[in-house]
Amino acid sequence: MPDPLPPKAAAAADYTSYVQRYSGSVYALSCLLLGKGERADRAVTATFAALYEPWQKESSRTEDSSTAAYRECIRQCSLLAQDRSRNVSVRLTWEDQIASALWYGIQLPLPEISLILQRTVPELKAQLRGIREQMAAVQAALPAVPHPSAG
Repeated sequence: MPDPLPPKAAAAADYTSYVQRYSGSVYALSCLLLGKGERADRAVTATFAALYEPWQKESSRTEDSSTAAYRECIRQCSLLAQDRSRNVSVRLTWEDQIASALWYGIQLPLPEISLILQRTVPELKAQLRGIREQMAAVQAALPAVPHPSAG
């Protein structure tokens, strides 16, 4: 029996499923990089709009779907980021903010982050160690906050 859906409609339904599967994590990543609000919403919309045409080509589906979504989200966030220092107290570089968001924020495994950022796992481990050291140094420099005694 022939397929009742024309190829274009079937591809659109397949793409809708793809968007539903990754929209939550792409939104979380955009919020981590841009803060919640209109810029994060625009980044998500732009991410999936940019991925639609390549998705229509069969060859694009062979690439890891999550990798493509995260890479495009990072690209869109980079375009929208006006103040890259935003509210990060450590003043991480944009590259460190991305790595930190992927590892600490949405908690992807290192091999997946390696694919997304096209870096080796040892390079990522060294970068994350540097981020932790920067965060620890900032934490150590903060004044101690007295805790109220129970009583």
